[in-house]
Amino acid sequence: MKMRNIALAGVAMAATAAALPAAAVPLSFTLTGSRDASFVLDSNPTPTSFSSVILGGNDFGDQISFANVAGTFGGTPGVASISFGTGIVATLNVNSATLGFTQLVGPNLFSGTPENPVFSTGTFNLSGLVSGNSVLTISSLVSAAPEPGIWAMMILGFGMAGAGLRYRRRTTSVSYA
Repeated sequence: MKMRNIALAGVAMAATAAALPAAAVPLSFTLTGSRDASFVLDSNPTPTSFSSVILGGNDFGDQISFANVAGTFGGTPGVASISFGTGIVATLNVNSATLGFTQLVGPNLFSGTPENPVFSTGTFNLSGLVSGNSVLTISSLVSAAPEPGIWAMMILGFGMAGAGLRYRRRTTSVSYA
C-alpha cells in the first residue's frame, strides 16, 4: 500500500513539473568592430513593432523592432531603438544618441515569425557601407542548468529508487517438524 502511495505522489509531481512552462533565456548581444554596443534581450522577446516588407507583390523580408533597449552604445550607457531584419531588409539597425544610426547587413539573426522571433546564438560578421564592418556575438547569459521541472523529476526518480531499495516483500515460511 505504501509503495502505491509513493508511486501516485510521483506521478502527480511529474505531471505538475511537466506542465511548467520553460523560462525565456536572456541573451547578451555584443557588437565589436567599427561600432561597439552591448545590450540584453530575451531569446524569444516580444517586439515593440514588426512588419513584413512587400513591394510589387514580392516579399523582401521581415523587420522586428525594440524600443528603449538599455545597454552600452559607443562606450556610453544609454537606451537605443534596435531592429532586426531578414532578407533584403538590413540585418541590424541600432539608433542611439551616443552611437548614432548604425545599419549593418549579414545573415539572419532570428527565426520564427516577426510576432514571435527566436534569436540564434553565435558569432556573425556584419558589414555596412557607412557603418563599416563589425562582429556581433549573441550568447546566453544563463548556464545550462536544469529547469525546476527537471529538478523535480530527478528528485522524484531518486526518491522512488531509494524507496524501491528500501522496500522488501516479507514472506512467511512455515516449516513442519
